[in-house]
Amino acid sequence: MKKVSRLLMAALLAGCAGCFSSSAPDSRAWLVAPRTDLPQPAAPEGGAAFAATRLGVVNVCAPYDRAPFVIRRADGSVAFDAYNVFASAPNLLLRAPVRSRLQADGRFGHVVASSSAAAADAQVEVTVTDLSLDCRDSSKRTARAAVSLDVVKSGRGPRDVALVGSGSGEADASAGDYSVAFSAAFDAAVAEALRSLK
Repeated sequence: MKKVSRLLMAALLAGCAGCFSSSAPDSRAWLVAPRTDLPQPAAPEGGAAFAATRLGVVNVCAPYDRAPFVIRRADGSVAFDAYNVFASAPNLLLRAPVRSRLQADGRFGHVVASSSAAAADAQVEVTVTDLSLDCRDSSKRTARAAVSLDVVKSGRGPRDVALVGSGSGEADASAGDYSVAFSAAFDAAVAEALRSLK
């Protein structure tokens, strides 16, 4: 009887243990959203360079290709933040902001998704070389992004790279709204890369 009561008491204590202990905080998922205030594209002098453009692959280089934030530390190391994560794999999440910027640029005509059956004169390939939260300065947090763009002419046979560009961006993330900060940093990086195309 004593053995049964001890087992019962142990089970009750184990069941109540969670009530008295603090649980780990839930992870928070953040977005990188396209800007909604971009002006309508103005046709460049001589018209758009391409009637239609396909958004091709968005390649996010390691270690930035994972959902958990990459944190840059003062000692040069990086860490992964399990409690602040991107809402989707970065290569999927970044497609809408890139497409929005391309559409607003004016040189690319109508921008279609990679899965579209529409014919396109060119394809834009994106490589993301930085998507991190810079905490090297203990007094601030900065969202950082860096991208390169390759504009590849469509056609039969070998496809030539017509234009290349790169850019970087940053935004203050001290307020803790990482969706706003990363959206601003990434948009600035893509905008600079588009300006640098040559």
